[in-house]
Formats: sequence, C-alpha cells, structure tokens
Amino acid sequence: MAPPLWTFTTPPAARTPQVMLAAFGTGALADGVPLSLARFGLPSAQHAAALDLRTIPRAADPAWFDNWRQGSLRAIAGADLGPALAALDAADHVHLVIAEPAAPADLGYLQAAWGATRHLVARGAGIVLDVHAMTFRAAATLAAADAALDVRRELRVVFETDATRRGGAHALHTRGMRKFGAPDLVALCSAADAPLVGDVVGQLAELVALGGELALPRHGVDLDETATWYAVADEHGLADLLGLNNEARVLVDDRGHDLVGVLGRMRAGRGSA
Repeated sequence: MAPPLWTFTTPPAARTPQVMLAAFGTGALADGVPLSLARFGLPSAQHAAALDLRTIPRAADPAWFDNWRQGSLRAIAGADLGPALAALDAADHVHLVIAEPAAPADLGYLQAAWGATRHLVARGAGIVLDVHAMTFRAAATLAAADAALDVRRELRVVFETDATRRGGAHALHTRGMRKFGAPDLVALCSAADAPLVGDVVGQLAELVALGGELALPRHGVDLDETATWYAVADEHGLADLLGLNNEARVLVDDRGHDLVGVLGRMRAGRGSA
C-alpha cells in the first residue's frame, strides 16, 4: 500500500515547482530491485510516472561531473557528510531525479522524488544531493519511506559568514523553496540578530511552503504587539548575489530598512511600552 499523500493548501496563484535530487554512486546500479510504492514511499504510480530520471556517468563529461564536488559544494559536502565524503569522491555515476509539475494540487511530486531516490539507494547509490536546498545526505540518513512531510527537512536556512555589506550586515536566507514553487526568503541582519531572524524566517518559510501566499508589494509578518516585519520584492537582486537559483522575498522592518540591530530595537520598544 502506498503511503499517505503529502498535501498542502492549494495557493491562490498556480505554482511551478522544481525538484532536483542527485544520487551519486560507484558503478552501475543493481538490477532486480522492483520499484515498490510502499517500500520506497511513492504515493502513486501516476506520481512516479511523472518523474524525469536520468543517469550520467562521469566518463560522459568529467569536468561537469566533478563540479558537483568542488568549490563551495565541496565545503558543504564536507560539513554535511563527514567521513561519508569519501563515497562522494569515489562516485563515478550520478542519477538525477527531477519533478517539474504544472500547478500541482498536492505535494505528491516531492514525495515521489524522494521515493524514487530511495529506490536508487537500494540499487547502490550512496550519497544524495538535494540540489535546490544544497544539502548532502548519506544514504543511511534519508527519511523513512513512511515519514510524514517535514518542511524544515526540505529547506536549508543559511547564515552567511561574510559581512562585507554596509553596516556589517550578514545575509540570512533559505534554500530549497523552489521545490514548493515559492520564493526563498532573505534577510540582512547582524550575528546577534540571527537566532531571532532565523526562527522567524523558518516559520514563515514553512507557512509559505504549505500554501501560504506572500502578497506584493509587501506582506506583513506580526512578531508581537510591538513589531511587524514585511516581506517585500527583491529590488536589489539579492537572490542572484546569493546564487539561490530562485526568486526571493526580502524581510525588512516597518520602516523598510534591513534587520541589522532589530533585536536591540525590539527590546527597546518593549521597554518603553
């Protein structure tokens, strides 16, 4: 029996999500492992049939293949995988699982993509890269086939250590919202603000992923009785600067300014209330 379907509240505007999962392995995949919906966690045969599956050996384009494990991606892989990084280095095949549904009414496409990836793992793939979230996972750490949807598992919230922007601002942002057909969220804040801003960004991203809409020109986010932030259009091209491969919305305070020092301003506002 197939697992329960992952669902969301259908948003007012149709979404065009894209999922891309890359499963790396050494040698050809094993035969004789049937694609069972129940065993691997695919919601239906129809969802499985809609996936685009591709296998690319390193020999076809060594430079392209090696780009998946060099530069900034290698630094992420090292942090995510630890000793399992050796399996990524040994890989000579990558198997891509791509889902690009038009105006989906549920999240079965995402659920099916992970199910197909578990099938690839059962056939010999050892490392999985969630391309839009830029997250590497060793095969043994994939969620179980019957796991419920966990939006936080699908996203990465990144606090960039570079503070070369005006006022020492760091970029804090999501990666992975493209899988839900929604914009990623970006905020500029200080290191002291990051825990608060990261918590708000994570909560807001979860609401949007599950069907919430960020209305333009600005969408209010009430923190408490003293503070409202706004999600606004990415007028300064932060999505491109951060390499999000997705559009973005930017969180600002009630004056339209970045969130550098917002924690102190909130504390001062509460003290004077």
